[in-house]
Amino acid sequence: MSARSVRPTGARSAMKLLINDSPPSEHEPLTRFGGFPAVPDKGSVEWPGCRACNGPMQFLGQLRVPASSETAERLLLIFMCQNEPGMCDEWEADNGGNSVLVIDASQSMKLLQPPVISPATIRGAVNGALFVESEVDDYDLAREEWANAHDNRRREVLGQVSGPPSWIQAGEVPACNACSTPMRFVAQLEEGPGHETAMNFGGGCAYVFDCSCDSPTGKLLWQCG
Repeated sequence: MSARSVRPTGARSAMKLLINDSPPSEHEPLTRFGGFPAVPDKGSVEWPGCRACNGPMQFLGQLRVPASSETAERLLLIFMCQNEPGMCDEWEADNGGNSVLVIDASQSMKLLQPPVISPATIRGAVNGALFVESEVDDYDLAREEWANAHDNRRREVLGQVSGPPSWIQAGEVPACNACSTPMRFVAQLEEGPGHETAMNFGGGCAYVFDCSCDSPTGKLLWQCG
């Protein structure tokens, strides 16, 4: 599987690998995968549904995005339809088979409950992530070097943040629906450390984006070889 690294508009430097770790408290607005999403105590957040099949989506995980000169700290909640895997175009950024909710990370949190608790809405494992800064700015090389130094535990690398995306296919930076500009790359995600509880990216990787405009939005897409 070949890939190439391309730095899109607005990308940040200093790539950090996401390394599998014990999960934090679910009520904390921190990066983790699986479990129930953390949402602000105040206000109303609805569990997203798939536009294709109308069923509730599966919660994949959440990413804590540090504050920047343009945005406050954010929590990106990532969902993807798994009611009929492969039937709802869940790999596309704009077809309604996945959803990224942008949440204010500074508030006290509660756990959002899905309409129905099932494998189609809640994954069977919860993983935290350590952020390990890489000396190289190429994700594939950084992942390989970390695995070689840690008993070849390649699946313990859950992805990366802050570096350029390593596209499996052609680059697909989506545009923001609110301001029409190319979105900011946030993270590249692997399927996870365990085959039985892996996220379903067709054996490939997912790419998460957000926008710093006045209408905070996020998007997800995935590619496989």
